[in-house]
Amino acid sequence: MAEEPPARGTLRSRLRESDGAGSGRWSLDLSGQYLAALPTELGDITELVVLDVSRNRLESFPAGTSQLSALAELNAAHNILVQVPPEVHQMSMLACLNLSCNRLTNLPDEVTKLGSLRRLVLDMNKLTSLPEGISQLSSLEELNVGGNNLSYLPEGISKLTKLKRLCADSNVLTAFPVQVLQLSGLEELLLNHNRLSDLTDNLGQMTGLKTLRLNSNRIQTLPDSVLGLSQLEELDVQNNQLGALPLGVGTLPRLATLHVSNNPLVQPPPSVCGMGIEAIRRYQDDLASATTAVPHRLKVVLVGPAGGGKSTIVRALIGGNHKNDVVPTHCADIVPWNSDDNVEFSLYDTSGRGVYQAWHSWMFTPDALYLLTFNLYDLDPESSQQDVEYWLDFLNAKVPGAPVCMVGTHTDEFTAALRAKKVARKCKDLSEMVQKWSQDRTQDIKAECQVIQGAIAIKESTNKEPVHPLSGVGLSALQRRLKHLQKLKETRIQVWEEIVPVSATTMSGIPDLRACLVTAASNATVFPSRPRMTSVPLSWLTLEKLLLQQPDFWMRREDCGRLAVQAGVPADQVPQVLEHLQAVGSIVMITPHHGKEKVAPNPGRLLAFLCTLVNHDTESWLKEESARFQNFSKVQYLEARSDLLQHGVMSHSMLCALTAKYTRTTQDQVNALELLRGLGLSYSVRKTPQRKDQNSNHKNSGNDWQHCFPVYCRDSLPSEVGMRWVPLPPVNTDQLEVGCHLPFCPPGLFSHLRVAAYRHLGTERVDWQTGVLTQVADRALILQKSNTKDGSHITVASRACVEGRSSLWQVVLPVADILSQVLQCWPGLRHHLYVTCAHCLRKGVTNPHRFSGLLLLTAPPPGITLLDCPSTQGAQTVQAQLVYPPHRDPDQKMDSVLEVVASKLELRDWRRLGRTFGLTDVELDDIRYDFSDVQEQKYQLLWMWRRRRRSIATAKRLVSALKEIELHDLANAVRETLGYKPANQTTT
Repeated sequence: MAEEPPARGTLRSRLRESDGAGSGRWSLDLSGQYLAALPTELGDITELVVLDVSRNRLESFPAGTSQLSALAELNAAHNILVQVPPEVHQMSMLACLNLSCNRLTNLPDEVTKLGSLRRLVLDMNKLTSLPEGISQLSSLEELNVGGNNLSYLPEGISKLTKLKRLCADSNVLTAFPVQVLQLSGLEELLLNHNRLSDLTDNLGQMTGLKTLRLNSNRIQTLPDSVLGLSQLEELDVQNNQLGALPLGVGTLPRLATLHVSNNPLVQPPPSVCGMGIEAIRRYQDDLASATTAVPHRLKVVLVGPAGGGKSTIVRALIGGNHKNDVVPTHCADIVPWNSDDNVEFSLYDTSGRGVYQAWHSWMFTPDALYLLTFNLYDLDPESSQQDVEYWLDFLNAKVPGAPVCMVGTHTDEFTAALRAKKVARKCKDLSEMVQKWSQDRTQDIKAECQVIQGAIAIKESTNKEPVHPLSGVGLSALQRRLKHLQKLKETRIQVWEEIVPVSATTMSGIPDLRACLVTAASNATVFPSRPRMTSVPLSWLTLEKLLLQQPDFWMRREDCGRLAVQAGVPADQVPQVLEHLQAVGSIVMITPHHGKEKVAPNPGRLLAFLCTLVNHDTESWLKEESARFQNFSKVQYLEARSDLLQHGVMSHSMLCALTAKYTRTTQDQVNALELLRGLGLSYSVRKTPQRKDQNSNHKNSGNDWQHCFPVYCRDSLPSEVGMRWVPLPPVNTDQLEVGCHLPFCPPGLFSHLRVAAYRHLGTERVDWQTGVLTQVADRALILQKSNTKDGSHITVASRACVEGRSSLWQVVLPVADILSQVLQCWPGLRHHLYVTCAHCLRKGVTNPHRFSGLLLLTAPPPGITLLDCPSTQGAQTVQAQLVYPPHRDPDQKMDSVLEVVASKLELRDWRRLGRTFGLTDVELDDIRYDFSDVQEQKYQLLWMWRRRRRSIATAKRLVSALKEIELHDLANAVRETLGYKPANQTTT
């Protein structure tokens, strides 16, 4: 039962000098008296310095307490306050404020104006957020906000430079508060009993930290950066999901207490951990130094046209001569082979059928040996030249510098009497074809280099530049292009001179081929940049086994790093281990067009999954009687089949039916779709309302989606394309066209582009095998691929009335940018970007002039609005703004800034930021659906904004958007990184 306040006149009698007689620090203790209210005359004791009113039943303070101007310490813990009493706001000398164990739901901004506050205790309340103004508490040394409902900490925490102790335990934090990294004086950090799953890799920045408590979270990996905490004395990571401790954790010089119990530890094992820090150190030292002898290992990829004998060669290598029952390879197959010479091979047997070639490129890695097979019996010096050049160009585009061994097959089909002579003649023919290919490609590069060198000489020798094919291109752009061409010339595939003729039927030549492979596996000159290893640390083999056991089709590099810690691999060795495992064929590292490298830990499983989605024999693959379609009605089956084979659209139900073995859960389906999009094979879009399945009631159900596979699109040009996009631009209409000339267009490149650019191509679109016609921002846009005598051309074009020509770049440029990114996935591919002359397009000129694509990287010439049309010898002109894109944000740090923003942006804020950018909820849902990783979702949001709103996606706009959603500290970080300053701020 609550008591009445003490009687008047008794308060002063209860005053005590808190630091002894003569100290002048008067204190008053009213704690533990179950008071429902404080006496009103309390405010009259103006000399009061310490006041303890804890463990009462207080709901408020009397008005007079605001007069306690000398009060330095106030303890009001264990009451029933629902808000900070307003009277506290006036206590300007307050140095210690304890409001723990109340019912506070918010902390008012007025509290942040208590500039003398050094200790603020707010634990065990109901706070869901802290004000950004907390940064004003510049004297604060201790902050305790444990036991609340905080899901994040404000950016202002980073400004509390005097903070030594931060307690945020028993909250609902899901992400490590990276703001604390800037607190160089922080000594204690308590984040136990939260929901943290990841820690920052920059943990080592807190060099003064002495106590770090992270127990009872969901942490899977303790980053190696913890080794930088040289002052750490106590580390508590109990009750998490740690599989390993960082190598070297036992060497932290001051670490005296380490709690790691109740974790699924593999490295070190719990028995070692129970013996103390010194035992952990000895165990990790032994693990890092242990090595084992291993056989030579080599990845071999067999490529070539269908019927070239690849599968029969594999059969002959691993098990003697084949019988005539070898079934043609379905897409590809991975076969392990241990030779008698203590060499282990991973044989990647790829199908030569055209439908599969677009699905193969992810298997092509630079550290493999390639066997390019041709049927010698059918080889013809004239008709086969094109096939030979196709496969050499294919390999050279994807894996420049890789070794290639030419293998001639079917030698047994020559008559016995003339076999030796015929085989020798055919091998010579094949060798001459390879030489011709090499000479032609060298000459092509030399010719372009001469043109560029001439343009550079002109620029360096005269101020007035005459008209030439590269007029207007900046000197630095020319020099970069020349350097790139020289690199292409120097890093071409290394085709071995000797051709190996074989017959898998008679086994003729197979021993020679086997000996050739065994020699290559141990010959350092074959792979000069990567030595063959005869011994590796045991931890490397452990990591290989862990990767092979992973259920995912592909993983982030960070996830591989976590497994590496579990295996005992030091962090600095992880890139080397992954490169080694890729070289021997155990894993494949894949870089999607957006540049986020992934790792396929089990290529065989990934390949088996892909094989469920492609087949040259559609009749048997999509057979109605198949058990896979037992839940389809007749109408559903026929509609799904027609949509796929006629329009390249696979219903979600069909995708699940085909991949049922690998997509048992919704998360499996999400991962699979992200994989297909990353490989450039398909993308997902929402169904239009009239095409939704009738049994789909949930707006976010999988049946609301359909999956587009460009490889299955119809071959013929839809009739509506000719009606919506006439050959010549209408009167008073300008056309902007950016193109790319490819002397050789690799299989799958154009499909990959369509997948990568699907967000920019809209949903109201018409697709066919070689093009897309769509509507973007009220502008018709056409993306198409055409084949000519000089190779292939990929063009993206849009049209607008003369008054609206300035908006065309906003429609065309994002797709052109993605084309440039996709081209980077083919490092050996020679290509030329260009801008087609708008005047030539308007007049329908057969061979229109193409301005160099290097102009896309060049600032528009000042004061020039018209350019001469070279095809008319200057008689006609073209608008400069239809040749030069709008001036781009010149700041080269923008990409890294997006990475920083993505890492610091809270999950609760990313959708708000997207809406501020002008993205729709459908677009934001697409991102969330396509990317399961939260960090990747945030990055893709920023990436989409920059690509789609390029003309306004500037640093200034980014800062403005962050301010609009009140992320001021993050906006300031962006401004500081970019050097951007407001208009009213001058630079000295």
